[in-house]
Amino acid sequence: MSMKKKLLVLMMLVFALTACNADKDKAQEPQKIEQTQEQAKTDENKSEEKASDSQATKVSIVLMDEVNNKEILKEDAEIKKDENLQSYLEKNHKAVFEKGMMTELEGVKQDPAKKQYWMYYVNGKMAEVGIGDYKVNENDKIEFKFQEMK
Repeated sequence: MSMKKKLLVLMMLVFALTACNADKDKAQEPQKIEQTQEQAKTDENKSEEKASDSQATKVSIVLMDEVNNKEILKEDAEIKKDENLQSYLEKNHKAVFEKGMMTELEGVKQDPAKKQYWMYYVNGKMAEVGIGDYKVNENDKIEFKFQEMK
């Protein structure tokens, strides 16, 4: 084989290998971009979680059964600023709501025949809005009392 033919074959081989390698790199690029985007989303979600944690409001919650004279629960809680009291109770306690009214909390059910109901108080005063509408404030003392109405 002449020198020109060998050189031509060599150049074609180099060109073919270079072209194939470029396609391989391009095929990997979208995967790298997707991984980078996923990592960015994960980082963003983590920073949002940290931000929402720092935007939590600290409150104390007490559940009292005054009909049977016993304390059911006492806890210090952190409730997200954008979360209402009903949502918090549904996520963290055994709370049942019907038509916006809490009918059961931690297994203690209201009994209209006996005039026994759940009432709630904020900082010692009966709440003026429903549980679903109440947004907590820092250091609120929230008391849920199972009481007999007279």
